[in-house]
Amino acid sequence: MTNHEQDPPQDPLWDLDAEEAILGTCMTTPYIVQHVRAVLPEPRAFLRGHHQTIYAAILDLDQNGHPTDPVAVKDYLQRAGTFHKVIEGNPAYLHDLMTRGIYAGDITHHAGIVARHWRNRESIARLQRAIREIHGQDPDDSPDRLRDLGEHLIKTADDLTTGTPGNQLAERFPRVDWLDALTADYSDIDWLPGRWLERGQQVALVGDGKVGKSLFVLDWIWRAITGRPALGDIRREPIRVLYFDRENSQRDIATRLGALGATADDFEVLQDRVDYRLFPPFSGALNASDTAAREMLAIVADTRPDVVVLDTVSRFIAGKENDSDTWLDLYRRIHEPLKGQGIASIRLDHFGKDMEKGSRGSSAKTQDVDHVWELTAYDEMRTYSENVEAVTTRLKMLRTHTRTGLGDDVFHLTRRGEKERGGAWLAGRTRHELTDATEADAHRLKIQTFVDELMMRGVPAGLGRDALRVWAKQNNVPLPGKTAALQEVVTALKVAQKS
Repeated sequence: MTNHEQDPPQDPLWDLDAEEAILGTCMTTPYIVQHVRAVLPEPRAFLRGHHQTIYAAILDLDQNGHPTDPVAVKDYLQRAGTFHKVIEGNPAYLHDLMTRGIYAGDITHHAGIVARHWRNRESIARLQRAIREIHGQDPDDSPDRLRDLGEHLIKTADDLTTGTPGNQLAERFPRVDWLDALTADYSDIDWLPGRWLERGQQVALVGDGKVGKSLFVLDWIWRAITGRPALGDIRREPIRVLYFDRENSQRDIATRLGALGATADDFEVLQDRVDYRLFPPFSGALNASDTAAREMLAIVADTRPDVVVLDTVSRFIAGKENDSDTWLDLYRRIHEPLKGQGIASIRLDHFGKDMEKGSRGSSAKTQDVDHVWELTAYDEMRTYSENVEAVTTRLKMLRTHTRTGLGDDVFHLTRRGEKERGGAWLAGRTRHELTDATEADAHRLKIQTFVDELMMRGVPAGLGRDALRVWAKQNNVPLPGKTAALQEVVTALKVAQKS
């Protein structure tokens, strides 16, 4: 790539490729700008003057919430009267820079290269100024001044060796201000609607394939974007959602929204507040591909949502689910950037073969999120009229892992829906409601009754669900017929036997 500007002589304190890769990536992947800014806070870090001008435009655009693509940068430079000076001799200069970013790897590493050269150039300039000042001093008249300059030379030499001046370290790794920390008011928790996750938190919602996780989340989204109360919570400000779905078809989504009450009149609110991406063709797995992660985060930067949903997370990853590195890599590439931007995420996941062990895969799946919620169905009732089938399902949403401990640990829900007999779900007839506390207490008492009977009959310790069924049948002990309710009996029984 050529440009009219005369490049400085090649020396070890400048890397043209790194400068071009950084600017190109900032124009192709807007979310990365804030990460580059943390390493290169000033345009003068670039040696080429035109690169300084372009980088200053990118920083200003990003600071004001504007896109940083070549069209936006060109418009900015034109309004500033510097565009023709920057691209003189090569009208396609901005687009040429953009192509350099497409093939760049870890751009923060490249920014570190430019920062190192910048710091070294600055240190050498300070050395040269100090040497000139020494030559202008009379040693017999100002020994203290010479000593100060000598100490300055030593510090500058240390900066050249470490490549990281002390003030830069302080900016990148700020200390906690204990006065502010201890006097701040932490009582006002920034809950999202429903009070089951806070703004910026990363959560997993786990359940079997038929429990209706997607339907529950879609109902929650419908309420959250329209300001309706959710899970018994107060009305809160409507939110924006970005949904990546590799599980459901457009027909599934549209008919479910219709059953929850959405109509064609709600087109505008859905269009404005729910960005739904069906079967997104990322260039690889989100945990294994930097390119795929950049693509997703670029969409996030463009959409600026409050919440990002992955449905179902196993469809977006590569590698073994019981391998810790699989989930640690997903956290590093996706959850950490989202959390750093204050954007919450909900990833839907399936139970493993044994529901007692929770979600499939490694315990790392619980370590890289703030909360893990398990959704189970423990009772279902169907009633019929001439043309309508009404389905009532009792659900329990239990928090099994939490980083903060704030909020409730369990929600008892009732899902009510109506459908044509043998046909589609009826519009506006599906909803999730908090179950009355007396109903939840009655259910818990019912579970405890089964446990008490088993204990009285001398049930062996350590039986799993299937083994308990066999033993109960052999000993004529009643058990609940629903698998989820039986699983609750098994869990409660283990607790009782341990105590």
